[in-house]
Amino acid sequence: MPLIGSFTPPGDKSISHRLILMSILAEGEMLISGLSNCEDVKSSLGAFRTLGGLTSLQVDGLVIKGLNREVRTNEQIDIDCGNSGTTMRLLTGILAGLSGSFRLDGDRQLRARPMQRVADPLIQMGAKVETDNGRPPVTIFGSKLSGVTCRINDASAQLKSAVLLAGLSASSPTTIVLSSSSRDHTERLIRYWGGRLASDGLTLTVQPGLLKLPRRFLTPGDPSSAAFFLVAASIISGSRVTAKNLLLSHGRTGFLRVLDRMGAKVSLTMESDTPEPTGEVTVTYNGPLHATEIQPDEVPSLIDEIPILALAATLAEGVTIFRKVDELRLKETDRLMSIRHQLGAMGARVRIEGDDLLVEGPTSFILPTQLDSGHDHRLAMTLVMALKAANAKVPIAGLESIPISYPDFQNHLDSLWSH
Repeated sequence: MPLIGSFTPPGDKSISHRLILMSILAEGEMLISGLSNCEDVKSSLGAFRTLGGLTSLQVDGLVIKGLNREVRTNEQIDIDCGNSGTTMRLLTGILAGLSGSFRLDGDRQLRARPMQRVADPLIQMGAKVETDNGRPPVTIFGSKLSGVTCRINDASAQLKSAVLLAGLSASSPTTIVLSSSSRDHTERLIRYWGGRLASDGLTLTVQPGLLKLPRRFLTPGDPSSAAFFLVAASIISGSRVTAKNLLLSHGRTGFLRVLDRMGAKVSLTMESDTPEPTGEVTVTYNGPLHATEIQPDEVPSLIDEIPILALAATLAEGVTIFRKVDELRLKETDRLMSIRHQLGAMGARVRIEGDDLLVEGPTSFILPTQLDSGHDHRLAMTLVMALKAANAKVPIAGLESIPISYPDFQNHLDSLWSH
């Protein structure tokens, strides 16, 4: 049965995190409409409130009052980041230059994720940040920061953002020299909220200063969530799916460019471009896909969509190669291994060569007795779509992880599947 219809994806998770956490460094009051209600963003909201932030729920959104850097400081503040690496990494940068003592911790999966690469450039700025052998928990003793020039070799928006946000509280400008581009939501918000940030190619310089909240902010839809239905439409015969109010920034829509060159029919309508480009995207099944090669400089724009793109590759003609995707080893699970094992269990020819992922198609699916997402929300949704593409039913362990990023996933699937 094809997927038919339109849906509005949840508010973008990356932007939602930043709207909440960057309000710690801002003055004023803001009404946020369309804020993501996923578990990860709830972790950021909980952290904001733990630090003394005030919010109120209204009919048309959430009102949040900026903390103006005045966080609770009467004792060590313990903050539960849940499963959210974004919460922990951005908070580490934000809190590094504020007064107080803070301990950031999370669940078992988050405790296994690397944090030293965030701590190191902050320490270079004069921050006092401690980790547990490079992993959480992270302890921050707020201190005076000095602007520095640092080089970031990881294509990580979270790492870049942590340094930029720390730079807002430093005593002098902070310059970051990047090795490659990554999503730029933090830069856009800093400028939109009155901060001074200059860019010259891959070099960013942020000036110290306080941010000011706009009165209203409409959160665009999350492309990483929409991708599961849009990619599925490209591989399930007869499908036509439209995502509305979708974030269309270049750094987040790499998966659409890949689908287009694999032969899917992708149409895009831009509706707004401030503060983020937003519009409508329709993907229509256009026959069997053909293989492509994803280059390293494309990976940051589609890092979260690689599991669902790997599924598309299992049904494409030829060998699809994802180059230099070692960042996947540092996610909620080792996604490289999880993709290989789980899609391989369905008969797909998937292999890992160094830091490259290779998927050979087309696949004649077989049905294992069970699939296991490893409690990885993106892999769980990929496996649900794999079974839809195979027109099969098999138990999937770990489906309870899906609300981490997409609480309405099943409702949207039921709507598009039943038409």
